[in-house]
Amino acid sequence: MERHLFKATVTIRESVANAKRPKDLERVRGEGVFTGKLVKSLVIDGNPLLKSFFEKVSGSAPKLIHVSPLYIERVINGRKQVKCIHRYGDVYSNRTAKYCFYVGLVESSVVRSPTSDEVYRALLDLSGCHQFRTHVLHVELLSVEAMDVAREARKVMSYLNTFGKVKVVFSSPTLLRDPFRGGKHKSLIPTPINMFSTPVYINLFLTGKFRQRTLTRMLITLHRLLNEPYSIYKTVRVMLVKYHEDKNPIPALIGYVNLFLNRHYYEQYVSRGIDLGVLLEETFSTMLTLGTGTSRATGFGHITITTPTSGS
Repeated sequence: MERHLFKATVTIRESVANAKRPKDLERVRGEGVFTGKLVKSLVIDGNPLLKSFFEKVSGSAPKLIHVSPLYIERVINGRKQVKCIHRYGDVYSNRTAKYCFYVGLVESSVVRSPTSDEVYRALLDLSGCHQFRTHVLHVELLSVEAMDVAREARKVMSYLNTFGKVKVVFSSPTLLRDPFRGGKHKSLIPTPINMFSTPVYINLFLTGKFRQRTLTRMLITLHRLLNEPYSIYKTVRVMLVKYHEDKNPIPALIGYVNLFLNRHYYEQYVSRGIDLGVLLEETFSTMLTLGTGTSRATGFGHITITTPTSGS
């Protein structure tokens, strides 16, 4: 199992040659379709061989590809600030901005999966004209960067061991999965069990160790180790995402959760010879690569993990 995460930086401009009437321009500016849908379309245009990996899968096999929506990065007073651009209308309104997005994948011999070469080739071929819904977009690729998720996961572990806390950021709207309900039931309650159910399931499935009993035991372990504070009611909110133009918006989570290490349970598990470092690092690595929750292949559930800033 090999994890890969790429970051692409682009400019996006729309051709308005066919939108001659003012009301047509206003319609484009007001369009609220989720930009995760746009990123998915661009990646498939870059390499049509990837299309099958975005399609619905039957059975219990997880999707091993993930895209984020668009972001704008700025440096203000020496600090980098990242803003998620949810609506396509905002892309049209800001024609001079540089946007970035992420594509994550896991290469596996257990289930059919994309390769890093296929995804990298798709990103290299982004420059040019793309058809998105009724829009013709001119995209220019500025850079592609391979992110080291293994190193980032080790940094998170180091922070957790040193400071006893980490900050899990819902960098894009997130649809958490409840592991104890059938189907793809979504949850808007950011407990550790709901937050980590998807990456833990993926790791177990790809290593051939999945049993419902094993999944439950691992999630209970994480639930005991990482405790959410009351401040989640201030730092997490529900937003409505317009994914299908002809359907109701989808409620999803945005914001962040500070998780605190429970030293009592940590020492208890270590005394029993349980290697918590492997469980946590593998969970963080997959979460950073493939996100969490449902609809990860369409821009939902992109996660970053950092140390909380003072007072957050």
